[in-house]
Amino acid sequence: MKFFRQWAGVIASLILAGSGFLVSFGKDAHYFGLLFGSVGLVAAAWQAWQVKKEMGDPYDLNKLWDSPLPEDIQPEAADYEPDQAYCHRCGHIVPDDFARCPDCGERVR
Repeated sequence: MKFFRQWAGVIASLILAGSGFLVSFGKDAHYFGLLFGSVGLVAAAWQAWQVKKEMGDPYDLNKLWDSPLPEDIQPEAADYEPDQAYCHRCGHIVPDDFARCPDCGERVR
């Protein structure tokens, strides 16, 4: 519903422009229909510009400090002891004595 409320003016202006251009195909009101359609297109462009201005920039850095700061994030506890090494390729945990992972052969750090 919010979308329709924001864009209702644009939709109405486009309907106005379309009906104006449809009237322009007639014999009697050709110029009136072109004027009516042109006014509708200008109104639609103006309404779209207004909607765009109201939306604002989602990446506006002036609003950076408006929201509260997040809580301090506690680091997750490691699943391995400090005297063990972790293979970053396969995720295997080996004792610190190993220079290479027994599963994949990658050097452990």
